[in-house]
Amino acid sequence: MTRLHRAAPLLVPLLLVAGCVFHRPASKPSAPRPEERLPQALAVLDSGDYAGATRQLLALSQSNPNSAVGRAALLSAAAAELDPRNPDRQLDQGATLLASYLQRSPPGDWTEHAVESFYLLAQEVGASSERIEQAQAAAARARAEAGRVPRLPGAPLSQRLEEVQRDRDRLAARVKDLESTSADLRKQYADTLQELQRIRRTLRP
Repeated sequence: MTRLHRAAPLLVPLLLVAGCVFHRPASKPSAPRPEERLPQALAVLDSGDYAGATRQLLALSQSNPNSAVGRAALLSAAAAELDPRNPDRQLDQGATLLASYLQRSPPGDWTEHAVESFYLLAQEVGASSERIEQAQAAAARARAEAGRVPRLPGAPLSQRLEEVQRDRDRLAARVKDLESTSADLRKQYADTLQELQRIRRTLRP
């Protein structure tokens, strides 16, 4: 038996292993890590695609709710909803996202005070009175649970504007009534003056 024949049983397994190596199917690329997804979503936001960026940021936040990356994505999504450059911005939604961010804040978070101010401003400036009542009720429940979401100290601007409009309407109606009363008085005065003149002519010899 030749050396080649003796080595053949050893070469076959090696060739099979080598064939498996060279014919191994290409593995699918791994999904980007959260640390990579956040800059990508922020780049979309920088491009002006607020809707697309918000979707990516919220998805990242929901898949990583308790991580620093997830909280940064949530805060960025809230900022997108509050941004005046966003043609479809929703201040109510922004306030809701900020409230969620505050509820997730760890003790001693340095962003907490700034986010509280933005949350209250969003409620004061842009929220409807009905949504404010809902948000305040949700905030009250959150405070009872964690004591993290502040309460708007006064009425929101939208509610105050509604009250001013109602006062304006009441004043306009009052002015209209006074003008009508004034016209009636002027007519009565003219009628009375005319009657006095008639009486004088009657009494004149």
